[in-house]
Amino acid sequence: MVLDTFMYLDYKDGQEGSSLSEIVKELANQPDYGGGGIHYGEYTVLKEAVQSEEIGSLRIYCQSSNMGYDTGTCACTFRSADRKNIYVVYRGTGDGEWLDNGIGMTSAVTTQQEKALSYFEEAMEVMKPDEKCRVIVTGHSKGGNKAQFVTMESKYGNCVDACYSVDGQGFSEDAIDRWKEKYGEEEYRERREKLHGIHGENDYVSVLGHSIIPQGQIRYVKTPVGKADFAGYHDIKYMFSSLEYSEKTGKYQNIFHGRKNSDVGGMGVLGLYAAALSKEVMSLKPEQRDGCAAVIMQMMEAVKGRKDGINGEKLQISDFADFAFQGIPQIRESLTGKEDGQKFLEAAFARENFTLRPSSKTMLQVNLQTLLKQNEQLRNAVGHAKRLTEEVRGNANMLPSYMKGYTSIYHRIKLSAMEMERLTEKLMKICQFHENATECYRGWNQ
Repeated sequence: MVLDTFMYLDYKDGQEGSSLSEIVKELANQPDYGGGGIHYGEYTVLKEAVQSEEIGSLRIYCQSSNMGYDTGTCACTFRSADRKNIYVVYRGTGDGEWLDNGIGMTSAVTTQQEKALSYFEEAMEVMKPDEKCRVIVTGHSKGGNKAQFVTMESKYGNCVDACYSVDGQGFSEDAIDRWKEKYGEEEYRERREKLHGIHGENDYVSVLGHSIIPQGQIRYVKTPVGKADFAGYHDIKYMFSSLEYSEKTGKYQNIFHGRKNSDVGGMGVLGLYAAALSKEVMSLKPEQRDGCAAVIMQMMEAVKGRKDGINGEKLQISDFADFAFQGIPQIRESLTGKEDGQKFLEAAFARENFTLRPSSKTMLQVNLQTLLKQNEQLRNAVGHAKRLTEEVRGNANMLPSYMKGYTSIYHRIKLSAMEMERLTEKLMKICQFHENATECYRGWNQ
């Protein structure tokens, strides 16, 4: 996820073989990055993350901008210092790629997916991973879709150990049918098993199309974004942020960190509504769905000022008709006539955010270092209690013999020692339970 965030720096001047730490150092004084400019949030995530030697020592290779690929096919490859891991990383939707996204909702293969595949196979030929080297493919948004496509499609698919799609959209039924026919059910299933999804709790892109990621391999991440910042719910850097109150401004602001936020139990209100709407759109006939998707994606493209796709794709009059007579009625019905849409509207007008209220499904995150520190404190408390118990018992035995008969003070001290011993045993059990819990968490964390 850190490498996926790096791709949004749009930095193309890195020397082949440079470490991530060296690149971050180069950007420290540049206005758009360390200077607080347009990429400051992503830069801050990278700056903190590279403090980890494992991340900071990763070296960059095969930058697509140096290999003749277009601006949409933005990718690069990283290798770990011990040469045991290779990461192939794709950027999200580039300038001119939005219409290609829409084509992917109905077609088996898109032009930009084929270019992503070409890049991957060229990178594999350059990097030449051996049998002991792990190959991980990843990307955010359209980059996540490309990472999935490469894992499912490449002739080097057996080299891929895992694919991590962060907020990456799914595919058309034609794409899925094509893979099943190409590989057969068994190999299709084996390739799918390599796919993992990491999605923002209110992301609205990962739900597009038909997901092929096994449901048990999808996790949702806390994404603290102000309700008005719609784009933020699909922005990877907010998965590395927290909302903190500023005394200076009197408002909450996002602070970016170098470690991913904790997982949550499932999708938020916006995510659930987007999933329901996508399901309705995917139920349209392919030709109608194609028109609706084309118009929506053209709207997204227009934000960047382009009127056509990177490969010359253009809207047709029939696309507007599909959107007007099929898309708009579905959006209206999904908002007012469906439960997820009604919950979304209620949250939009009556609540501060789209995060789900607590339910029976709860995700627990614990800080391992804090647990270990508490274990030590409990062990010290047990030791101290044992010493006190022995001290009280010793004081009772030091009393003169004439006071040890039937005088109440002697028996009270003895009873106190017995009670302290009983409570010490309880404290010892609590300590043992706490240490067992710590070991369980250590295993889960690994």
